[in-house]
Amino acid sequence: MAEVAKKPTEEDINNGKKVNDEEENPANGISKAAEDVLATEETEKEEPKKVTDDNLVEIGKLDKNIIRQVEYYFGDSNLCRDKFLIDQISKNEEGWVDLSVLLTFKRLAALSTDPAVIVNALMKSDEGLVEVSEDKNQLRRHPERPLPERNEERRKELMARTAYVKGFPVDSDMNTIVDYFNAYEKVVHIYMRKYLDKPTKQYKFKGSVFATFETKEQAENFIEKAEATYNNKKLMCKWQEKYLADKKEELKTKNKRKEKKGMQKVEKDGEKIVLPKGAIVYFEGASDEITREDIREVVEKRGDWEIAYIEFCRGEKNGKIRFSAEGTAEKFLEKLENKKMKVKDVEIELRALSEDEEKAYLAKAIGAMKNRRQLNQKNRKRRFGGHHERNDEKKQKKTDE
Repeated sequence: MAEVAKKPTEEDINNGKKVNDEEENPANGISKAAEDVLATEETEKEEPKKVTDDNLVEIGKLDKNIIRQVEYYFGDSNLCRDKFLIDQISKNEEGWVDLSVLLTFKRLAALSTDPAVIVNALMKSDEGLVEVSEDKNQLRRHPERPLPERNEERRKELMARTAYVKGFPVDSDMNTIVDYFNAYEKVVHIYMRKYLDKPTKQYKFKGSVFATFETKEQAENFIEKAEATYNNKKLMCKWQEKYLADKKEELKTKNKRKEKKGMQKVEKDGEKIVLPKGAIVYFEGASDEITREDIREVVEKRGDWEIAYIEFCRGEKNGKIRFSAEGTAEKFLEKLENKKMKVKDVEIELRALSEDEEKAYLAKAIGAMKNRRQLNQKNRKRRFGGHHERNDEKKQKKTDE
């Protein structure tokens, strides 16, 4: 019979960003949380016995780290996207993977390269995620623990029991963070948030984590009641959903400030260049014979549309029409059948620009306007300067005479 080693399942709650396991992807958190143990049939009427830290004294720190790392490899978060490990599992009909293969993984090898030490540690786990073969040379994910389906419902369920925690020293490592959360029930996954430091081209810890608890109630106890501290300093704790909403609002405010400063408004000699939003239509499918004037004529025949500019040159297949009034793009498109119109017997397709496309286009257009103004101003100065010089020459000639 196969021996069973157990540990908390973990979930990757990092907004879809895939991180390399051996370098950046955090391992599972392990909690000290006590679990109720069902009474046996002989003692069915007795009170359920609780597992405490005293019962687990034989599990040392090295054992815990080995359990956490191996169960991370076979856990929900990693296994669903670890192509190498999936390939190894598929080579065996029953899903067994040789320990020699797992010992090629850097993090596990850093803990121990002795198969006996690894097996001995896994035998002390009580989570039921990983099985040890009878000859103790192979491991596999328990057949009765299939990977959960990755869908929107699952993502929301995970978020509902995940905390954002900020305030850890930036030089902290995973073991330090895991040791901290061991005091709480029951963290099943920890993600250390990192950023790419451009000068060193290395990923560095931000000082904040996403910690996923086994139940929503446990997460609530930590976020709402625990008043968590680290090194006598209060940690910032909030629901992951609240954190993401706050960041979205913060980004929105930041973008508004940028726009206000000049993304779409450029000041020149007290005058502002303001281009309307929702006024640009993109078209494609033009033939080599179609000109800018042809497009203008067809558009103006379809209603009282004031065109500010048509970005198009003969021979091109696509271009843009910029109207003068805000919100004109959708109104114009509503007048077209299937958002198409014929120009010189050629049917072209039209659509409004997306928000990002519009921002980029308006910024470029305003920049071009600004450059033209500056160039025109320089040309005027040059012309006026020439006149002054000629007048000075005439005055000097009269004086000489």
